[in-house]
Amino acid sequence: MNSLLIFENLRRHFEGEQGRYVMESGALEAGGILVLKGPSGAGKSTLLRTLARLVPPQGGEVHLQGRDWFSFPFTEWRCLVQYVPQKPVVFSGSLIDNLMIPFTLNSLQGKVSFDRNRAEALLKQLDIPPHLFNQTAATLSGGEAARMALVRAMLIDPEILLLDEPTAYLDGENRSRAMELIGEWVKAKHERGAIIVSHNDEDLESLPGVSILNITAREEE
Repeated sequence: MNSLLIFENLRRHFEGEQGRYVMESGALEAGGILVLKGPSGAGKSTLLRTLARLVPPQGGEVHLQGRDWFSFPFTEWRCLVQYVPQKPVVFSGSLIDNLMIPFTLNSLQGKVSFDRNRAEALLKQLDIPPHLFNQTAATLSGGEAARMALVRAMLIDPEILLLDEPTAYLDGENRSRAMELIGEWVKAKHERGAIIVSHNDEDLESLPGVSILNITAREEE
């Protein structure tokens, strides 16, 4: 398999803490899924946010398909590498309006367009019924909002999904649906992959091409 994303000695201090940091090396293979494991507070979310370029690293290198990540403009990186936080981001408007928001950005103009039929098909696959499509997004449950956020990221057609506890708000059946969809999405195109933070080993059983990276927080000497 070919490495889609490689990060080496990627270092990031914990926000608001002195002397505590995460520094990790790893690789995401094309068509694969890299799962970040470790106790709470180990720095898994910190690593995801660093890879998303939401926070700057204090050292290390990252390459996407052999190209240094800082050679990508930030807007292009955000199109190629989509970060979905544990707490879903909800904007004003309906559920469908929320799915359309990324396509209003200049960075996506002419690259990919909103496909309502595909959006509705993905929502239905995650057991979101049609009567919710035009419901005000702010009134959605946590689980409904989380599934909406996952679909929104997929519709942009990135190369990599960074998913922070994607099933945290979901019950058993909906967890299975979400993880099955993530696996299908990764396998649909060769040059795709996902990096997932998960505390639930059952969520990983149906995923293809899984590798594990154990994350450990470090203290300055």
